[in-house]
Amino acid sequence: MPSNFFPRLPSLLSNAFLAILLIAYTPSIFLVEAKNVGGFTVDLIHREYSPKSPFHNPQLTRFERQKNAFQRSLVRVNHFASTNVFPNGGEYLMKISYGTPPVDTLAILDTGSDLTWTQCQYCTNCYKERSRPFDPRSSSTFKFVLCDTKTCNSFPKTKCAPITKFCLYSEVYGDQSYTRGDLATETITLSGTKQGNTSFPNFAFGCGHDNGGIFPFEGSGLVGFGFGNLSLVTQLSSSIGGKFSYCLGPSTEASKPGKLNLGNSVSGVGVVSTPLFLGSYYTLTLQAISIDNIRLIYPIFSSTNNIIIDSGTTYTFLPTRLYEAFVFTVKQKINSDKTVPDPQNIFSLCYPSLDGLRIPSIAMHFKGAHLKLLNPINTFVSTSNSSVCLAFVPTDDVNILGNVQQTNFWVGYDLTNKIVSFKPADCTAA
Repeated sequence: MPSNFFPRLPSLLSNAFLAILLIAYTPSIFLVEAKNVGGFTVDLIHREYSPKSPFHNPQLTRFERQKNAFQRSLVRVNHFASTNVFPNGGEYLMKISYGTPPVDTLAILDTGSDLTWTQCQYCTNCYKERSRPFDPRSSSTFKFVLCDTKTCNSFPKTKCAPITKFCLYSEVYGDQSYTRGDLATETITLSGTKQGNTSFPNFAFGCGHDNGGIFPFEGSGLVGFGFGNLSLVTQLSSSIGGKFSYCLGPSTEASKPGKLNLGNSVSGVGVVSTPLFLGSYYTLTLQAISIDNIRLIYPIFSSTNNIIIDSGTTYTFLPTRLYEAFVFTVKQKINSDKTVPDPQNIFSLCYPSLDGLRIPSIAMHFKGAHLKLLNPINTFVSTSNSSVCLAFVPTDDVNILGNVQQTNFWVGYDLTNKIVSFKPADCTAA
């Protein structure tokens, strides 16, 4: 990474200039635990930290895992600015079973894409995974999707096999990872934490026979939680009503990283909600960021206040000028000269530890919703045994609300009413 990746704060952004631009604001939000969100709830596991994950490498330190997460997030941000999303960026996995009888897989939960797919036998080219790819011949409910059907036409990247007239799909991601194969329907089964197993027949998915790329991974595909015609949310709309929510636990809580709820958004005391825009991705309107009583007004520092909310990006990416003002203000509020460089050369504001430091109150102000980042797990991340850094990154491409800032909140999506809601919670106990 070049040494000038983090530009210096412009000299005109002095304290006097800040006083003109910033508005005092004191947000208020109540901390309540979500105990009953209804719907169908399944477990989530962390991509790298959980021993249950096929991505888990016990030889890596947690700091190496965090650096890997940043690199995936950076690729993902770059690709949000171009075509589709980067599948290896997903940080949380969910269990999904295919076929009759069901075959278990662990797949990336991705709110930034639509197609759900898994590797299938027999592969012309498949990346390594710990279990054998799904074998359609062993299932009594597998069916190929034919060309010139509504299902085939629902996905924009399909073509027709000339002899069989089967619908073939192709998806290429930002790092040139790809999946190609048959579009098919199958019974999928989701394992609920309280409700037991629930099956959904005739689910359209990608049965991948040619999968790989620059960074092939060892998982079993991904589950698309976007709002396209073939996303899981859309296909299960009659059962879940266009609503889902997740509660992401801290990455260090490998045994209890969170829950996913299908069929319910978020409600109750302490909930704040903001409009959701269904453009290319799930997008919110970020109006300002406040640090204690200082409010950085978004439009002053950026030409757009749109920000993508994404489950698969680790850190929050802010417009460079807003990021510079944000870091400057946080540093002023902490008021300590004991800063240290980030040994991973990723973040620009780091301290040896947070012990004894006064950490300011930080809130992100969306249209109609003030999201108070409740404690340091939402704002700082350890990058070594002697450095703790502010977990925000500058960008000149696409603004993204990452999953560190969503940690320990129920985040609910209501696609019918087009709103996203946030509710503070202990996600390890949800």
